[in-house]
Amino acid sequence: MGPRLTAVENRFKVSVFLMGGLFERVPPEVDALNFASRAKVPTLMINGRNDFLYPLANQLQLFRLLGAPEQDKRHVLFDGGHDLHLAFRDQVIKEVLDWLDRYLGPVALSPKAP
Repeated sequence: MGPRLTAVENRFKVSVFLMGGLFERVPPEVDALNFASRAKVPTLMINGRNDFLYPLANQLQLFRLLGAPEQDKRHVLFDGGHDLHLAFRDQVIKEVLDWLDRYLGPVALSPKAP
């Protein structure tokens, strides 16, 4: 859904796609393939190298088609499958937070209440 949303909605400033890629045999009006080149916001894709829903070839195809400039897109692969968020939770969180800090700025901590 990421390419569809970021291609048509200009309120997104950055995006993170977890375990995404291209599906085979979907109607053209919802096929991410037809939206990817118009998805121009900085995009981080995080995938498992052995994902059974989105094989590596499907991941790479989507990543190459994304319309963001090369320096504003990143594809991170972990040695896992479609459930990598369980096995690599801490590393996934770090990648996502680093990406969001880079494009949205670090979160400012508010002073503690007395």
